[in-house]
Amino acid sequence: MATLRASAGRRVVGLTWAFLCLAGAALIVYEFSGLIRVFPGSALLAAVLLLLTVLVGVGILEQVRPLRPPPRPWAWSAVLWGGTAATGSAIVANTGLQGVWFKTAGIDFGTRWGAALTAPLNEELLKVSGVLLIALGSRRLVRGPLDGFFLGAFTGLGFQVVENWTFAMNGLVVAGGIDGGAAVGQSFTTRVVLTGVGSHWAMTAVAGTGVGILLAHRSPPAPRRHLAALLCLLTAMAMHWFFDSPFLESVAGIAGKAVLNFLVALGFYLTLRRGVRARARAFLLSPGTDLSPALLTRGSRRRALRGVPPAQREDAAARAVLYLDEVEEHAAVRPVPDRVP
Repeated sequence: MATLRASAGRRVVGLTWAFLCLAGAALIVYEFSGLIRVFPGSALLAAVLLLLTVLVGVGILEQVRPLRPPPRPWAWSAVLWGGTAATGSAIVANTGLQGVWFKTAGIDFGTRWGAALTAPLNEELLKVSGVLLIALGSRRLVRGPLDGFFLGAFTGLGFQVVENWTFAMNGLVVAGGIDGGAAVGQSFTTRVVLTGVGSHWAMTAVAGTGVGILLAHRSPPAPRRHLAALLCLLTAMAMHWFFDSPFLESVAGIAGKAVLNFLVALGFYLTLRRGVRARARAFLLSPGTDLSPALLTRGSRRRALRGVPPAQREDAAARAVLYLDEVEEHAAVRPVPDRVP
């Protein structure tokens, strides 16, 4: 009975995800269909450049995840949420909230502070809601904070790429529709080369860490989890606020803000990675398991498989996948000590 309920719950989550992604994509098409008709070549060029960006980004994230890459459907569901549901909804939400700032605080204030007071609220909540939705539909895969970090990073990457495309399209209008290739290239240079290292992927990775803490399989008491998740979300919002703030508006200053966001995300990653690897190593070396320490890294697994007779390698690789499920379960979070009665 519990299995049926869980299956029904996953189906509801999947349908909700699909509906909201389609709705977000429809909003983007509705908003930019006119520009696409007028500048089809430039729209295609921007899309190709940013498709390459997302492929490179996904590849990097897959390679730096400890132990093994995440399941690709799981990763790409997050990319699609960020690029459709979150981005499309943000177009509507940002327009409305920025209008509030202009009406209540004046044009000068709205122009200077509108982005910094709008995007951190709307966009971070829209992105992390997708992280939470996907995590609830794949509880088995979200074992702890590191899984939340990567789910958030994939979500932010999808948002980042599609938002960059929308900025490229708007840049065509600002440029007067002249030399669309140059306008797209300038947008790509600014938003990918200059600031891509510390943009949405970094912010949502930090917020996603909180989702991983919240849904960790072996969890500490709820108040601690809730507080930690909230702090992760507020940290992501603060990163976004500073990035969009009117401080340090020179090229060097903007690049510096992106690097700062990257360093914050890197600090989260290295801390989480160190903990996961240490717990995995301790589990594999403990007397309570007969699993091989060769499971710890990709390289050691490849070397171990090379020592298996060719006819048995496929079965050995399949067993290693099952063993890694157990290793990741033990490595995800620090064990919660039993309470003393």
